[in-house]
Amino acid sequence: MRILFVCIVFNLIGGMVNAQSKRAPASPTPDSIGLHKAVLDDQSKLISWMGPSDIAYDQFLRKRWEFVKTKAPYSPGPPPRSLYPQYYFYCAFQDNMEPDQWMNDVGEKIPNWFESARLYYAYTGDASVMTIVKGMMDYAIEHGTSPDSFDWPGMPYTTTNAGDTVFQGFTSAKRFVLHEIQVDHAGDMGSAYYRMYLFTGEEKYKEAALKVANTMAAKIKTGNAKQSPLPYRVVMNTGRITAPYGANWASAYKLFDDLIRSNTGDVKKYKNAAAKLRKFTVKYPMKTGYWTDGHSDTEVYSNTYRSNLSASNMGLLLFDHPEFDKKWKQYSIDLIKWTEKYFVERCSEGEVGNQWGANIVGEQDDFNHKMDYQTARYAAQCARLYAATGDESYKEKAYRSLNWVTYCNDSTGKAYESPLSDGILSWWSDTYGECPRMFYHAFAAVPEWAPKGSNHILYSEGILRDPLYENRRVQYTATEDNGTEYLRLAFKPSAIMVNGLSLKEILNNGSGYTIKPLDGGDYSLIIRRVQKGKVTIE
Repeated sequence: MRILFVCIVFNLIGGMVNAQSKRAPASPTPDSIGLHKAVLDDQSKLISWMGPSDIAYDQFLRKRWEFVKTKAPYSPGPPPRSLYPQYYFYCAFQDNMEPDQWMNDVGEKIPNWFESARLYYAYTGDASVMTIVKGMMDYAIEHGTSPDSFDWPGMPYTTTNAGDTVFQGFTSAKRFVLHEIQVDHAGDMGSAYYRMYLFTGEEKYKEAALKVANTMAAKIKTGNAKQSPLPYRVVMNTGRITAPYGANWASAYKLFDDLIRSNTGDVKKYKNAAAKLRKFTVKYPMKTGYWTDGHSDTEVYSNTYRSNLSASNMGLLLFDHPEFDKKWKQYSIDLIKWTEKYFVERCSEGEVGNQWGANIVGEQDDFNHKMDYQTARYAAQCARLYAATGDESYKEKAYRSLNWVTYCNDSTGKAYESPLSDGILSWWSDTYGECPRMFYHAFAAVPEWAPKGSNHILYSEGILRDPLYENRRVQYTATEDNGTEYLRLAFKPSAIMVNGLSLKEILNNGSGYTIKPLDGGDYSLIIRRVQKGKVTIE
């Protein structure tokens, strides 16, 4: 096991990271990032290598999904493993596309792929990506759910060993034991199950989500500085808590909140659980900065460990749910500053936190290498803060960082997670789920970054179905009440309707729509609805 050093010395807390990492291509020359020579503007600042620049982000997203659909290999044998793509059973791939044998991070992969897929589907109308993710989720529910006899029943296995076709936990590295899970990532899975129910209407997904919510609501306690309301890790069959403190509860909160809003399940218990998570988050990690989460392969027992993932998840939730706390805007500013302090300015040995004006972001205390998906997370937060405040400095930060992320592709869409680092794998969960889904947040904030002359649903927090794109008409179905959708249009709407009833143009955040002209005769449109149902723009 090799020890990782960082630019600024700090105490190593918790377990060490994956020692099985394989080499990814580091920058071969000082003027390159990964495989590509850096392209600079007249200010000597980074722009995307994928030209022309006005469609660079669009092409980045399309290439990553095209790679998944056409170039992802199947798993090595024997059957039934060989009947499924590699990303079902392995966390990462090597340069030659052989699967890495470290582990399988189910609880990170499936929620992130779901979000990436449903946003790409709404953006393009390409339903094939939802079919891919539905298959992965179906497999996990059938082959990776704790039985009713366990102390924590109906919970998803968040990890398993590489190549396992039945998921029972990541035990091969001797870091965790059989049936041990990360409860925060189980919350991520539960939220994804419910959102898949909204997309498909299939009851099995709602039932799976309710099992997760019911078990977590039954186990929740009042949190403190050393023990979160739910444990970070637990052994499901016995209930033994192996790590009492974690701070990555944004998706668990979202699961409870969704069920409360739809009056589904034991709403009284869900309200209690959501309140405990909210109070803990505001009182402790939001003040202490200990956003603890070691990701699914890192052995962390500390209540003072830092992970950018946890802080970023909360930061993104605040933009979609400002009702979480009245200080949400200040918290959003503070969280970006926190990321810059601990994961931009602080670096692993031999790495830098900025290239040609682009801030580059690390992952966690014991694994602080600069990575594409963490940089995309930071860019998404900066872009949305720009939209909320009008502060142009955040727009600039978002733009340069997203440009840097595009260099983590080859021309086919094959991802390189950390082109500055030697020895970093490309993880399926990070590079094909967590990274691309952040671009839609940026589109919502800065619609000018979406392609000119075409129609796109840029972002929605809610689940949308049946997007229809015609020359001068866009239509979709919203599955929940009280939603907001962001669009770029190549025409000026003459009518915007929800279930056949016209919306009115507004100047504030009430129900209705706001529209502004963009270059080239295009328009940015934000729709704020009260009712679910068919939305038509024509």
